[in-house]
Order: sequence, then C-alpha cells, then structure tokens
Amino acid sequence: MNFLQKINIKDKVLKSKEFFYEYFWKKTTLYVALASILASMIIIQFSLPQFYVSATLREAQSNTGSTMGEGGGLLSLVGDDANVFNEFRSNLYSYVVAQRMWEKGWGSQIFAGGNEDIDFNKIEKNHTISEKLSSFLLGYELYDHYSPHDLQDFILGSVFISKEIKGTNITVSMMSDNQDFAIKFLSEIILVADQYAKEYLISKSKALIDGTYQQLAVSKNSAITSSLSSTINREYLKIATLENDLPYHIYFIDPPYSSEYPVTPNSFSIFLSNFIIFVFGYLLFSFIRENKDDLW
Repeated sequence: MNFLQKINIKDKVLKSKEFFYEYFWKKTTLYVALASILASMIIIQFSLPQFYVSATLREAQSNTGSTMGEGGGLLSLVGDDANVFNEFRSNLYSYVVAQRMWEKGWGSQIFAGGNEDIDFNKIEKNHTISEKLSSFLLGYELYDHYSPHDLQDFILGSVFISKEIKGTNITVSMMSDNQDFAIKFLSEIILVADQYAKEYLISKSKALIDGTYQQLAVSKNSAITSSLSSTINREYLKIATLENDLPYHIYFIDPPYSSEYPVTPNSFSIFLSNFIIFVFGYLLFSFIRENKDDLW
C-alpha cells in the first residue's frame, strides 16, 4: 500500500480544520492575541535599548633596527605578533588601567550617574538585601564606597576584545544604552591601556640603564664594557622612540562607532514570541479543559 494512503491525508486535514475552528477561530483567541500585543508593548516600553559600540584596531608593526656596536643588541620596540594582542588585552583588563580610568572620573560616570560634583572616592554603594544578609550570617564586612576594583569588574564584564584568527585586526566592543558614553569610554580605555604599556617599557629601560651604569663603573673587561655601552645606547634609543604621542601596541583603523539601531530589544521578536506563547498557551489550556475527562 502507498505510504501516503496509510497516512490518510484527507482525514488528517479534516481533523486539523475541526481543531482550528473549534479552538482557534474564536473571539476569545482574538482577545488573547491583543493581550499578547499589549504585553509586548509593555515589555518594550520598560526595556532599555542596547547599542553595539565597537572600534577596529590594528597591531603596530614591529620596528627593528640594525646591530649597534660590537655587543650587538637588536632593537625591537614591539614583540612578535603573537604577544601583542595578549599584552594589550592584559593591560586593558588590568587594575592599573582601571585605576587610571577611575582618576579620570569614569567612576562618577558609571556609578554616580555622571554627577561630577561628587568626590569619586566617596560614591556610596547600595547593597542588595541578599548581600546584606549574607554579610551578617557569614560575618564579613561590605564596602561602603565604590573603588577602582569595581571599575575593573565593570570593564571585565562590559568590554570585549577579539582578534582575527589569521590577521592583525583587533575589535574592541561593548553594549550600552548610552551611545555617547560608550564611544568616549572605549576611546579612552584603548589609549590609556596603550599608554600604560609605553610607560612600563620606559621605566624598565631607565632601570636597566641605571643598573648597567653601575656595572660599567666596575667593569675592567673591554668586551664586557663594550657590550654594556651598547645596552645603554639601545635603551636610550628605545626611550627616545617611546616618549611621543604615537601608539605602541595598536593604532585605530576605525574609531569607536555605534550601531544606528539598538541590538536589543528586538521588537519583532518580542511581538512574535509573545503572540506564540499567549495563543498556543490559551489553545493548550482550552484543549485540556474540554478534554480532561478523556485525558485522565
């Protein structure tokens, strides 16, 4: 026998029509659909639109110089490409960068609603009831004010950084309901993280120069003296190259830019999902109510 004949399509269609007119084609179903529209409008009304803000960066190319002096000493301002992204990412999420952003007033922007008159070191923390209860039961103290550690947690949870698998482009992004704030915040944190990397290298070179001078003063071997002199020259050149406004790890390809339309909430998805939930929930309830004797 034919497979389609076994199914008996005509009978299935008739039963589907019967179910449709008995449970779906009712005035009550229309009311339920209108209720889903009303619920969707309420959800959208109380939802904050979240915009996607991102910046595209590119790793700075390695700068290498020729051999200096008898001791060699190849100048390399930027490490290999595999480490550039990891170093920049570590700096971006570090406490030092969070502290510098805090001192620039970003703590007030985030935790005090942009109130610049308040001392950013005295922004009060509002703890939830569950946090207060846990503190009381377990016997530990809650912090009264926000600190750079809270800003670091905000950065860890809000700012995302990724890199192309086989490329040099880096994307730094975040979601925010305030487009202007997110654009300025991303620009600032990228520059601060890159500047911190430069300052760290400068301080490292200065410490190396001081230590090398001490060794140079007591060295009596001409070969070692030449190598130490080459090291000093190399570090001075590195400092001279880094003490400028040019980027170290990265530079902007596309500055921070916000999407024109919010990513969330998706109005169409909310209306559609609520319609399906309300209508099919009502149909299921009606079917069970009218057939409860046959079901149980």
